[in-house]
Amino acid sequence: MTKPSPLPRPKDGPAPIRLRPDLPTRAGFDSDHPLACGLVGREGPAIAHLGDLAALLARPATGPVVIDADATGPWLLAMLVALAEAWPGGTGALRGALCNDALDLYRGPAAPSWSSEAALDLAADTLSWSRRALPGLRGARLRVAAPVEGDALRPLVAALHSGLALLAATARRERPQHLRAAATGVEFLMPGNGPGDRAAGALLSQLWRALLVERHGPGFALPEDLVLYPDGRDAPSFVDAAVPGCDALRAALSQRETAEGAAAWLSRPAATMAPPSAPQEIDAGRNAALARWRRERDGNAVQKSLLALREAAKRGINVMGPSVACAKAGVTTGEWAATLGGALPRAAAPAPAPAPVTAPPPRGERMAACARLDAAMRGLSRPMTMLLVRPGLDARPWSGHPLLRAAQDCGVSLCDCGARRMPAEIVPLAYRDKPHVLIFGLSNAQSIRMANSTVMELQKAGFGPIPMLGLVAFDAAPPLLGELHESVTLRNIHETTAETFLDDLSHMVVSGNALPRRHPT
Repeated sequence: MTKPSPLPRPKDGPAPIRLRPDLPTRAGFDSDHPLACGLVGREGPAIAHLGDLAALLARPATGPVVIDADATGPWLLAMLVALAEAWPGGTGALRGALCNDALDLYRGPAAPSWSSEAALDLAADTLSWSRRALPGLRGARLRVAAPVEGDALRPLVAALHSGLALLAATARRERPQHLRAAATGVEFLMPGNGPGDRAAGALLSQLWRALLVERHGPGFALPEDLVLYPDGRDAPSFVDAAVPGCDALRAALSQRETAEGAAAWLSRPAATMAPPSAPQEIDAGRNAALARWRRERDGNAVQKSLLALREAAKRGINVMGPSVACAKAGVTTGEWAATLGGALPRAAAPAPAPAPVTAPPPRGERMAACARLDAAMRGLSRPMTMLLVRPGLDARPWSGHPLLRAAQDCGVSLCDCGARRMPAEIVPLAYRDKPHVLIFGLSNAQSIRMANSTVMELQKAGFGPIPMLGLVAFDAAPPLLGELHESVTLRNIHETTAETFLDDLSHMVVSGNALPRRHPT
């Protein structure tokens, strides 16, 4: 997901508090899970249980609380409610919002294991429940992304699509009167506060109100502050974007495809990531505290609350009440997410991504590179296959990236073994698919370290000298790449052209080995 927008400040009163934990917490993993290694506490606090949240909010919150926890947003809200019951005024005094865009989850690193349909149902549960139990807290804050290259249409369409999908899921689970109450918990946050943002926000508000009536009937009393604007003066905004008309926005919304934007994050400028300092010490300290928490809680209460959560999820009952009971019993973030993951329909396994049959023929330099690759593949006994592996916790999609699509357009098959793979899991997958080239999707420092471990596992298993190419999707410091640089050809995915990538594949097929080692430029 993109970096969160600045928070809107209330005219009077204290500034809002943002609860944005680290990536393992947002993805539903405890700090002692192998996939959390090196990421604990990096992008925010690790919040594994109610005790962690109580330590963060040592005093009752006097201002709005904004929960920005991706897949575990409902769980953070449940823990906040359990904690706030002991505050003056109780949960009725809670104010704030939950950033709860169920569709945007699957474009970010913290995508859950359950399906997008289940994520929408969970978001609908949270929205409906929060409206009944927490009148001062909005259950669905949907961020409008800043326009890219002046395209104001796409971010507005994406926000509308997410909101409409959420209310459609709510309508399937609630009566009409409850749906109308739930709709008052939806709000949109624009990226900036300039005239362009105001004009775009007014258009979004107008169309949102009209679409609710068209799709769900009259009777929606939406709040005046349906669209919010942040204070950040330096935030990206609609300042240089031409705001589309209502008809254009309607047409784009009806044509939006569900797979749109799957690989958009890979084409954006990458953030710099320095090598982490002593991750073992941080993780070890957290793991010891987490083990102590598990020892000291009531195990029977934990098991009973998790069983109730599982049954609610399987039977389609609102899971927020059982989630609050889990928080009070001492359930951890990983246990909550694993229970839901086992009860809800799982996300579909990545299927082979064939090249589009309607793909236009390559031209110019692309045609020449494709011809060279075609010539290199003629000596193969079977169609050339790439195996895409994504070691580590980051679950952002890769298979739709233009570089991989370019290879598919030239007749190369792509196998995606799925996200969140440990090194030991990749070896049998490589034996199964027998790829001609192994492609590493490298999204952060953790994936670099796990790619090193994967190479070692392949060597231990006696795997042959398979060509390996690493696509680096972040601005990695050279020392971080040093060890991997010795065994894997590395390319910066933002600066590598399709022609260069195709020539890399041609060389690997012809030589049967990796390219000369060099750092990505």
